[in-house]
Amino acid sequence: MIDWSSLNNSNVQFKQEYTGKLVDEVTIIAEAELVDDGAAAAVAAPSAPPVKEDGGKGQPMMAEAMPMATAQGGTSVEGVTPVIAEKPVVKLCVVIANEDGFKDLYNILTVPQPQFANIQELKLEPTEQYKDVLVRSVLDATTPGHEDFGKTSTGGPGIFADVIKACGPEACKLRKLIMTDFHMAPEGALKFADSIGNLKELAELEMVNMHLTDSTVFPIAKTLSKQNAKMKKVNFGENGLGAETKTAMEKLFESTHRGFVLDAYG
Repeated sequence: MIDWSSLNNSNVQFKQEYTGKLVDEVTIIAEAELVDDGAAAAVAAPSAPPVKEDGGKGQPMMAEAMPMATAQGGTSVEGVTPVIAEKPVVKLCVVIANEDGFKDLYNILTVPQPQFANIQELKLEPTEQYKDVLVRSVLDATTPGHEDFGKTSTGGPGIFADVIKACGPEACKLRKLIMTDFHMAPEGALKFADSIGNLKELAELEMVNMHLTDSTVFPIAKTLSKQNAKMKKVNFGENGLGAETKTAMEKLFESTHRGFVLDAYG
């Protein structure tokens, strides 16, 4: 398994923390005979990965043999041993230094990388220099009277929307996404709203101080309420959103996401 930090360059830096293991699939390593005519094929019942005394730092363990439940409610013939195919999961922090950093991230996360751990938490943050570039770019493009008003601003966060739209299997396991201080342009926010529904396992989203507005944040919330069934918490703090927008977003989740928490203050 490759260390993410081996991919560090002047555009992007990776920091990782392994948090456990994820059961990817169940493989049957013995042939099961049909008990009688018309009997359904045995189906393996997935279980949680076994806990090792060393805290999971060693090699993945093989699960103990367990009975196989058939579609008819019985058990299959003896000798069928399921093997839990485990894969480490990682909490990944990515520091982006420039536009090319997002492009590098795109090239890594949009293709299958079986040598990498599944990503369950991803945090993106800019360097201070790149943060200043994005702030100027967005403000110039959205300030009436400025010579760059209406022009497409620096599109780094918009490139990340493309990442989500076409992410590979390691990134699609993502359960928590944190983005701070990127100052997302309106066109980038709309691309993000169009792509975030691809992360079906996503349960928490933080987009703090992203220069989101009432008109650009609502499409994101609408997508989350309709396409991300496991969503539990969203933080849109420090974006200066209006009270009416906050109320409208809360109503989106009332009937579909029990216990949902929305933070949109500041």
